[in-house]
Amino acid sequence: MESVNLVLGLVGIVALVAVSILCVYLITVLVRMRRVLEVFERDFKEISSKAIPVLENLEVITDRIKNITETISEEVDAVKHSVGSLEDIIDSIVSFERRVQERLEEPLMGAVSTFAAILKGIQAFMDRLPFVSRLRAQ
Repeated sequence: MESVNLVLGLVGIVALVAVSILCVYLITVLVRMRRVLEVFERDFKEISSKAIPVLENLEVITDRIKNITETISEEVDAVKHSVGSLEDIIDSIVSFERRVQERLEEPLMGAVSTFAAILKGIQAFMDRLPFVSRLRAQ
């Protein structure tokens, strides 16, 4: 029985030594992990401190872009309105031209025809005069 107690004692001592070694190893791992976390924290703070102005500038830029797009939208609406007004003016001019043409074309064509007939009559009269015929023949 004494040999069993001795073996159990030795196993207990070996187990305690193993647990002690494991504890020392875990302590070194935790110390390394703490250093890594400190570096991560320092880097994160540095990134955060540099990111805040960038994000603020981004917000300003976004506001400016929003204002510019609103202004462009207003200008596009104004141009659309101007184009619509221009179309109305062009339609009015075309309509006016059509009315003027309808009112003037027939009387003007009649006057031109009458004037042409008068010129032909004068030419025929001139052709009948003997001295004009001789002048043309030469």
